[in-house]
Amino acid sequence: MIRNYWNEDWKDLQFDDKVAESEKFKISNYGRIKDCRGDEEKLVTPKYVNGYEKLTVRLDPEFVKEKQAKTKKKVNKFTTRYIHKLVAEHFLEKEEGKEYVIHLDYHKKDNKVENLKWATKREKELHQFSNPEFKNIDRGDRIKYSKLTEGKVKILKKKLLDPNRRTRLRILAKQFGVSEMQLYRIKTGENWGHVTID
Repeated sequence: MIRNYWNEDWKDLQFDDKVAESEKFKISNYGRIKDCRGDEEKLVTPKYVNGYEKLTVRLDPEFVKEKQAKTKKKVNKFTTRYIHKLVAEHFLEKEEGKEYVIHLDYHKKDNKVENLKWATKREKELHQFSNPEFKNIDRGDRIKYSKLTEGKVKILKKKLLDPNRRTRLRILAKQFGVSEMQLYRIKTGENWGHVTID
């Protein structure tokens, strides 16, 4: 038996007509999902894509046939829906012109209804830029998530600016695990412009 959280409210999940009618689920204002396809309801184990919780559901067979006929290609029989958007669709009144759902506390895994809000594209972007994690990215010594370090960039800059260089950009790019475009941007100062050669 599934125990409810305090004040937890469950609703039958209403999908768009692309999803098969056999896909029976319930969703709560806490962002939990129950699978109701069998004899007994069971909680769905959370799965994530890009940090967001998702639910994979089967597409309607007629929709799949039509799409295959149009594209002349094999079509995936499953699709994904984001839990935060499903919670908002079922528990929040949607305002006109607001197509996106944001997490007020910036935590993608917190899908409680009180943590969600409908937003315009611009409101979503402003919210993302005000995220403390985004604000705290170190843009000095090392650009976060970059394959390069400041030391590697110095070596690269010396090689790129050497008038007697014989190594091709393609080979340099392969050695450092970056694209030729990235090398061009480093050479022009568009990327890593704050790094100077001693």
